[in-house]
Amino acid sequence: MNRLQATLLALCLWPALALAQDQGMGLDLTQQDDASKPEEQPESSPETPPLAEPPPTPSVATPAPGQELLPTDITNEDRVKSVQRKVYLKKGRFELTPLVSLSINDPYYSKFGASLRGAYYFADTLAISARGSVMQVLPSDDVRTAKRAFQSRIYHSVPQWSGMADVEWAPLYGKVAFLNSILHFDGYLLGGAGVVKTETSALEGRSISIGADLGLGMRFVAKDFLAVNVALINTSYVDQPLGTSKGAVQNLMTINAGISLFFPLRSTGRESE
Repeated sequence: MNRLQATLLALCLWPALALAQDQGMGLDLTQQDDASKPEEQPESSPETPPLAEPPPTPSVATPAPGQELLPTDITNEDRVKSVQRKVYLKKGRFELTPLVSLSINDPYYSKFGASLRGAYYFADTLAISARGSVMQVLPSDDVRTAKRAFQSRIYHSVPQWSGMADVEWAPLYGKVAFLNSILHFDGYLLGGAGVVKTETSALEGRSISIGADLGLGMRFVAKDFLAVNVALINTSYVDQPLGTSKGAVQNLMTINAGISLFFPLRSTGRESE
């Protein structure tokens, strides 16, 4: 009886013992071991900050031995001008220009001439000028063809000389590279009035005719005192050609080219270069 009771008691207590054994075997003791150990800190080395690049040193001229370096002693590369001053100045100067002329608006009679022009500049862009011209009229081959083939009569004016006074305004100024050189140039407009002497005016009893100028031109300055002058000028005047009874407005449009000489010989703007 006692053996039977002991067997039943052992069967009742066996599940409790098995559960206790499973719980004891499932306990993770490694976490306690890891927690008990102090965390290893990585060896820290003091970080050295990167060296900053030194600022570029401006290039300066090297002084001679025993000579003190001045702040103005710098190289040409450091001398940068954002806005350059005008070098070629004309204010207060006199310009003398001999010119040759050729008409371009008459297909029947070519007019060749020579002129002498003088101008004084009250301002750098404003001048008053006077121009005297002599002309020579030559018939072209078209005149001979018209007279022989069509028995035509061509009435034309024959200017002999003229004297004109003009006002010139030069609003345009610039520079251009030419043959490894820098040429200064300016463009100008002109307008004025004067007198024109023609061959037919003397035959009709008139000594001279009133004329007017209108034109434009360019000057290319090679030196302070020397420039190439090119202009397109139209001279209008009233004339009554020989053989007609009516007068008409004549337009003499010419291309003029010459060399300008400036006095004083040196421009006052050269010190700004």
